[in-house]
Amino acid sequence: MSGGAGQRRLKKIAVSQLRLGMYLHAIEGPWLAHPFWKSSFVIDDPADLQRLRDSPATECWIDAARGLDVGAAAPTLVGSRAAAPASRRP
Repeated sequence: MSGGAGQRRLKKIAVSQLRLGMYLHAIEGPWLAHPFWKSSFVIDDPADLQRLRDSPATECWIDAARGLDVGAAAPTLVGSRAAAPASRRP
């Protein structure tokens, strides 16, 4: 897939593969199966990551163009939050 400005690079992965700095595009399953009112955001809070891992959801979609990919290096921690490559949108 070619990478262009604003182009999505969606990948379906197991929730267990999620980590800080990834852009969560969607969570598989009904919206009641996960702890968030929205499902598209950068995972930059360790507590959010743990809540996702503890939820009944088993698979999700990430956007590697807006956050870390599965094989990318982990972000460095700044205080209690990770420095994420994409900003959180309202």
